[in-house]
Amino acid sequence: MLDNLQANGLIVTEPNGARRRPTPTEMVNMLAETIGETAMKSEKVWAKHSQLENVAIYVDYDNVYWTLKNSYLHDPDDKNLEKNLFTQLWNTYDRDNVRVFKAFGDFEQIACDMTSLQKKRIQLRHVYANGKKDEHRKNASDIELCLDAIETTYTDPNISCYVFVTADSDMIPIMSRLMYKGKHVELYYVPSAASKHYDITSYAHRAVDLLEFLNIQVKEYNIEDYIIGALEFIENWERKFQENPEVFLGRSWLFMKLREVLAIPESACSQLLEFLETNEYILLDNKKYYDKIKDEHTMKKSYRLAKKGIQCLKESNKESAAAKQ
Repeated sequence: MLDNLQANGLIVTEPNGARRRPTPTEMVNMLAETIGETAMKSEKVWAKHSQLENVAIYVDYDNVYWTLKNSYLHDPDDKNLEKNLFTQLWNTYDRDNVRVFKAFGDFEQIACDMTSLQKKRIQLRHVYANGKKDEHRKNASDIELCLDAIETTYTDPNISCYVFVTADSDMIPIMSRLMYKGKHVELYYVPSAASKHYDITSYAHRAVDLLEFLNIQVKEYNIEDYIIGALEFIENWERKFQENPEVFLGRSWLFMKLREVLAIPESACSQLLEFLETNEYILLDNKKYYDKIKDEHTMKKSYRLAKKGIQCLKESNKESAAAKQ
């Protein structure tokens, strides 16, 4: 009998190890303590629920899109719904609780299906950058995003939770300001792209790694596995265009095509090109170029295979031929 009572927390154990039934006063105290703990837990659950009743989601799409595409070959609007950023955010915060869901970006540069995003009830905000791509691109969407979020605190003060989706540390000022205003702030970010000088997670009540949230597998790339593929691409280009004065093989175009053909992220492609140049598989040489607009001939820096690159391809072809026999 005492064992059953003790299992339910209704037995008092004396210092000498003896067990007894609690007195009426002890029973009242135990009951009050239990009710108090239950009330505190319920209050916390209700407070958390109340914070997420009115949610505003802001996506720095310029930043997120290029980071995930260039570094992880992942499209945020992936066809696999479990890896789709927008679908997963809807599932996390519930459609009935979200009051604002906006994505900011230069949609002339982002290769996305705008209709697909609009069907997901995303409010798109086009922000012109500078018309350039990759390292020359100027991200202006973060400024517009911050201004919109601040404006929302005045136009819709009932918004209690602000969710920011970014890939770097540009959202720190707006998150800090909103926390001072008593808002609940949640952050989705890419740790590898965030500043090493600031702990961006300290400016949010909850921080989520985008790679884990979208179940993105981080792949290790061995540069040596892509040497032959890169050399073959350059060799094919030379066969087609070496004698054509109207084209040249510049770094930006070669970089873009190798990423596309070899299906490797930006960082791996940079390492690959640096390896090929440093080890003299390829050379950057002068090539006569005809500018049709100016109607004049000039010299352009153009990549070509070096002796080491040509020899490497010959050996690779021999090995392939031997393997087929």
